[in-house]
Amino acid sequence: MAQLAALPVAVLAALLACGCGDAADAGSKSSSADSSSSFDGQAVDAAVKTGCPPGFAGCQNGARWICNDQGSGFVAAPCADKLLCSEGLCVQCAPELPCTDGLSCIVGKCQVAALEITTKALPTGLANAPYKATLEAKGGVQPYGWSLAQGALPVDLVVHADGAIDGAAKAAGAHSVEVKVVDKAGTTATATLALEIKDGGLIVTSTSPLKAATDGEAYQQSLTAQGGTPPYFWGLTKGKLPIGLSLASDGLIAGIPQGDGDYAIDVKVFDNGAAPLVATKSLVLPVKLAPLEIVGDQELNLILTKIIVLPLIIVVDKVPVPYSAKLTAKGGKKPYKWAETPLPGLVKNFLPNSGLPKGLTIAADGGLSGAVTDASLALELKVPLSQLVLKGFFFAAQVQDSQTKAQTKQAIFVIPTVPIGGP
Repeated sequence: MAQLAALPVAVLAALLACGCGDAADAGSKSSSADSSSSFDGQAVDAAVKTGCPPGFAGCQNGARWICNDQGSGFVAAPCADKLLCSEGLCVQCAPELPCTDGLSCIVGKCQVAALEITTKALPTGLANAPYKATLEAKGGVQPYGWSLAQGALPVDLVVHADGAIDGAAKAAGAHSVEVKVVDKAGTTATATLALEIKDGGLIVTSTSPLKAATDGEAYQQSLTAQGGTPPYFWGLTKGKLPIGLSLASDGLIAGIPQGDGDYAIDVKVFDNGAAPLVATKSLVLPVKLAPLEIVGDQELNLILTKIIVLPLIIVVDKVPVPYSAKLTAKGGKKPYKWAETPLPGLVKNFLPNSGLPKGLTIAADGGLSGAVTDASLALELKVPLSQLVLKGFFFAAQVQDSQTKAQTKQAIFVIPTVPIGGP
């Protein structure tokens, strides 16, 4: 079995992520580090032999490391107080460390996002019946304060400072009101909203669009009504819900949607009176795509990249033992198309026999099958900080989704010949 020198994780991850050797300026650039300490006290022999891109930065356990000016190894380059290392940069915030105090993480900085009223429609109400609605906003600096800017609500309806609208309107009618929100910093935003009050009967109070769903993820949304005699009974009269979602008679839309888009539906609700009342409403249910991502049952995260561990393969010299596995992804738009790709950049120098071994093939649907009879093609990679040993066949693969502007993702895979961490 071919054996590689034990590589510091920062070196391996930087090479996997940056495509070193393909572009001199690939990856995160930075000035040379002030510190001259080597990574974890170990000399980066492999980097000395093949080089790393000067100025390329990576992160390990929150610490920052930069390839020195000679391109011979990595040196420590700590971030200043209250900053953390993420993708080789010193930042105030990252997905794993969000901002506090209502601030938004924008390009690594905790900033005040633009103040915006997100309420697009108010629910219809009934005259002389309790009415409740809540105004919502995003951005700015919380807390918010709400008020009417122009127009007038129906008599006996009130907008509270926390955005709640409640009361009982005395008369039916159509109203147009402009609401205003002010944040802690004094920034304001306004929006004009329509409010309809009907004179008795039964009404659908759900507003359109409904809460957005995400393709492939669990979803729940209850339809609401007012008036008549509860309980209510619901059904579809026009349009179709996404595959995987259904509308129950109690008004609950639930399931796991398949397929993105804006789904237009007409719903009908009946009450439980002796002479049942009926109300209908047109609604839109948006379904968005999740980001495309390659996933696996076992994943090893190495700073800027990850290695997907596939099921164990049995290799017997000159005796083909059938092997099968499946490369998997989530998000994006199905169907997916898979293909093997070269390992990025200089990482090929550390994995000289990388790539699918003779006897294995990848199908377009991600199916991996065949048999390997030459164990000498397997590699051993030691990851010192985790005391982990990877023994097997290393290769890279790319998945592409079916959007008009297709998304693609790449990942490194290992087919182990011994259990991960084993002898």
